[in-house]
Amino acid sequence: MMKTSTIGPSTPSPHAKSPVRPSWSGERLEPLNDDFERRIVLLPEHAHWRPTLIPGVELRVLEHVPSDRPRLSAQIRFSPGHQPISSGNLADLEILIQRGTLESTMGTYPQGTYHRMPDANHPTVQNLTFSSIASSTQQTLSLIYIASGHMLETDVEARSINTLDASRWLPGPIENTDVLPLHGHGASNVMLIRWTGTAAFKPRLDPRGEEVLVLHGALYDSRGYYPAGTWIRNPIVAWQPWGAKTGTIIYYKNGHFADSTK
Repeated sequence: MMKTSTIGPSTPSPHAKSPVRPSWSGERLEPLNDDFERRIVLLPEHAHWRPTLIPGVELRVLEHVPSDRPRLSAQIRFSPGHQPISSGNLADLEILIQRGTLESTMGTYPQGTYHRMPDANHPTVQNLTFSSIASSTQQTLSLIYIASGHMLETDVEARSINTLDASRWLPGPIENTDVLPLHGHGASNVMLIRWTGTAAFKPRLDPRGEEVLVLHGALYDSRGYYPAGTWIRNPIVAWQPWGAKTGTIIYYKNGHFADSTK
């Protein structure tokens, strides 16, 4: 039987190993959402934003799984004028710039950019620093999504994709949906899914489950309604059709649980 869904803030579970964390995160990161048999739903109104050692930089931890191959999923938001932050000891780094412009040691990248940097030992990744650039008209905080430890050792392809490029969108699995593939390796898939009209469908890609971050609009299933800012991780027994209306966009991942620790 599937374990009860977690709606809202989830309780950290005990774990014997020391967790990995960004060096600027401040206090110790406890294990969080490390049970991959449990359906997790983190709604934006319950988001816990924690201050870091860098003034103006806050961290929302979505998933933290200490193990021999640690995993971290989080969002970072920035106030104007903050000091640069480093990638620290984060391995196999993915970044999606949700809002604002990111300036890094690799260059300057606007909202909508997706980065995938699989080689943690590469000097560029080890020495990566980044900060947000607020324009004179920007009234909201900059926001990025990061994931670390989600890649297989055989996955070595780096990527940098402008998701605002309309030519990258392809027809989706059913009418009224589009997809923008971001990466695929073995059974692993990362993509954006966009609804161009009201539709519902049930993905069937990975026997371990799926992970979803709602970027725009709102997603729904038979259990509830999930506005932008919701993060969901579903084991396979929890899969149901996803429905949405025109304009909804989600960041969708599966096949990245091979090295996860229960």
